[in-house]
Amino acid sequence: MEIKTKAFGIYETNCHVIFQEDKQWIVDPGDGATKWILQECNNPVAILITHGHFDHIFDIFHLKQKFPNIKIYCPKQDAFMLKDDCFNTGVIPCAPDIEIENFKSSKELEIDGLRVIYHHLPGHTPGCSIIELDTCIFSGDFVFKRSIGRFDFPYSDALDMRESLQRFSNFKRESDKIIFTGHGESTKLFVEQDNVKLWIQRI
Repeated sequence: MEIKTKAFGIYETNCHVIFQEDKQWIVDPGDGATKWILQECNNPVAILITHGHFDHIFDIFHLKQKFPNIKIYCPKQDAFMLKDDCFNTGVIPCAPDIEIENFKSSKELEIDGLRVIYHHLPGHTPGCSIIELDTCIFSGDFVFKRSIGRFDFPYSDALDMRESLQRFSNFKRESDKIIFTGHGESTKLFVEQDNVKLWIQRI
């Protein structure tokens, strides 16, 4: 497995591409990601959305136009953000193909041969999730290197964020997986599990 990452848009949102055998899975394609994805991918099979904020979903419509058979996976609680430009940012609505039903727990999926676990960790958005693979984690805007996602936006919830951080800190520490974040540098699971304990006290 290989992971490639590149930042796009005014918020420098990280788009990640997972390469395994002859297939590719795209995580959070932001504004302008399509051109890069077309250069890197010859057989993208799925788009995996961590949450519905516009800077993480901006190019899903364009990718769906280029690859009509690609499947869009999104947490059910954030699907409304893909179906409507609720923040008036110019994003073209594009409904997900699969709405992942999962409430404050974890759901394992097999997507074209790739084992994926969606951990629902609301607070930043109602459907905010991290996506875990066997070798790594994509955290979206839930946690960053030495930081956490904001919880003062429309549809955010501070109490949910606090509860989600607590659950995250209690994840089984079986292996110190790399975390590919939605913005900025990657980090490691054990480091951020320890860091979030400080944030929990401040919410």
